[in-house]
Amino acid sequence: MGIFGSIFKGFHQVINGGKDVLAPVEGIEFEDWARANASLASGKPIEDIITGLGVDRPRWDRANEEWLARLKNDKTFTLSIKYSSIFNKNAAGNLPQKKNFNNQTYPLEKYVEVMVAMDYLGRQGRDAQDVLKDFGLTVADYSNLGSYYTKKIFLSPMGVGMKFQNLTMEYRAKYEKIIQEDGTRDDIKF
Repeated sequence: MGIFGSIFKGFHQVINGGKDVLAPVEGIEFEDWARANASLASGKPIEDIITGLGVDRPRWDRANEEWLARLKNDKTFTLSIKYSSIFNKNAAGNLPQKKNFNNQTYPLEKYVEVMVAMDYLGRQGRDAQDVLKDFGLTVADYSNLGSYYTKKIFLSPMGVGMKFQNLTMEYRAKYEKIIQEDGTRDDIKF
């Protein structure tokens, strides 16, 4: 562990009441857990992942639960930043790597429709990954698109940001109409 690793560990122990938030869980290091989640999001079967980690399913489940709790409770957000970095470097999908994105990789119009569809269809009981498949995307693709377009929206609130808002309203109207006309889920109340 280098000097920065030592400082990072000490800082987290002070902030987190003396707990080493990077201590392995069930023999699984934080970085390995983040890479495993990137593989899951890329469509790799859980059985292959846990075999590669050298653990069984119950150990994976316990470790995953603990790492998620640590991530959620990290008051410094350093684990979240580290997780995002590892996840995005290791996740693969149907789209090119995020560093190669441009406006034609996956147009803003399609991205906004995916966002709205996941919201509306999710409320109707559809699984998010299933909705993403309808649009030819994996969770990794969606994560990378979100990162790409969020930056563009915030850097251009009057340009891309306005277009994003207008598209969101347009697709919400479209999906509200689809759901009203569908009638297959009239028994679900929100």
